[in-house]
Amino acid sequence: MIPLCKPCHLSSQRAFRSAPAPEHPATFNGRRNCVVSRVKRRQKERLMMRFVRANSGKYSDYSETSSAVKTIVSGMTAVANTLRQRMKKREEDASSSLSSSPSSLKKLRNGNPARTVEMLERRIADEFRVKEYLWTGDIDVDLFSLKCVFTDPTLSFTGLETFRDNLESLQPSLRRIAPEGKRRVELRECGKDEDSADVVVAKWRMVGNLQLPWRPKIDIQGETRFQFRRERVDDVEEEEEERERKGGEEEDENETCLRVVSYRETWSETASEALWQLVTPFAHEKE
Repeated sequence: MIPLCKPCHLSSQRAFRSAPAPEHPATFNGRRNCVVSRVKRRQKERLMMRFVRANSGKYSDYSETSSAVKTIVSGMTAVANTLRQRMKKREEDASSSLSSSPSSLKKLRNGNPARTVEMLERRIADEFRVKEYLWTGDIDVDLFSLKCVFTDPTLSFTGLETFRDNLESLQPSLRRIAPEGKRRVELRECGKDEDSADVVVAKWRMVGNLQLPWRPKIDIQGETRFQFRRERVDDVEEEEEERERKGGEEEDENETCLRVVSYRETWSETASEALWQLVTPFAHEKE
């Protein structure tokens, strides 16, 4: 062995001591998995962005929403309704307390219907300010006709029964992912439409930080048009047909009330953009 001089020997020892220790295999695998997951997530984001760009329309009206987005939302709603129906069958008192038949809806009438336009406006405003029904699904069934037509940018159907079932199916999930304190509904305007005497217009904004692993944020502005007409308080359709055959005699206002027959909701964002908010991770951390 060739003898080293003292300075060279000391420098070699310092180099050996300062060399980094070999990385543990578990640490290396963890870093590799983190990089792989980050790449996969970016790939998914790029694919989703392509989907949004391909399906985005100029307006948020139902007729302008792509069939792909409608199919996704309809499928999610159908799954939620199926799960809810299975849960109801397991409950002993489901048939009496949560039955979705029209007769049970009549029994849920609160006995205080809106008899004037001003009262209807106040009750609709309370749906947003007090009940926050856009998040909670808690609606006043006495405000709507049994055959009301409900339309938003992703769904359109007829019947208060279906509307209530859709909202009740989403309620358990909404309570978990959008608890009180993490959501809010801002009612910016609510009043009678200037161009239509039988329409109340509400302009609103719903914001929420969803309690999901990827922590998305929902921020949607919209407008809802409530078209109403005067109906019998007891919802007895047979008597209405009987009156039509008799020539439509005038009724006592105490026996009639104002109920919404058309609910039309539009958004400032397209349906694809709203769907993108739902899958965008860590949205509120980027603000």
